[in-house]
Amino acid sequence: TTGAPTPPAATALASTSDTAARAPADTRIVVRVVNGSGIRGQARRATLVLRDFGYDVVDYDSERDGARSSTQIVVHTGHRDWAARVQRALGTGTLDERADSLRYVDLTVILGRDWQPPAEPLRP
Repeated sequence: TTGAPTPPAATALASTSDTAARAPADTRIVVRVVNGSGIRGQARRATLVLRDFGYDVVDYDSERDGARSSTQIVVHTGHRDWAARVQRALGTGTLDERADSLRYVDLTVILGRDWQPPAEPLRP
């Protein structure tokens, strides 16, 4: 290679190899995904994306009112660095800390309309 720019399609396919976006090796990061965008199927799509990056998504659901414009990543266990990795994997999101020792998850991702799933189908 001569250092030429990578075509967009190749960049999208290689994105799961981005070590700054992947869950750290040998670390289980438990995530809950909530669709707050009002766009049907977004929580399932985000779950597949995050699992491809090595996160343990144990639950996904939808907010009933679903009118959020922006994605929020809520940190429950003090690992803001993990939230920053998820933010990079999703390509969007603001970080918020709400300590909650009763939660069974480390992070909650509340999707807004700003999150866009990959253009190509993730699964056949």
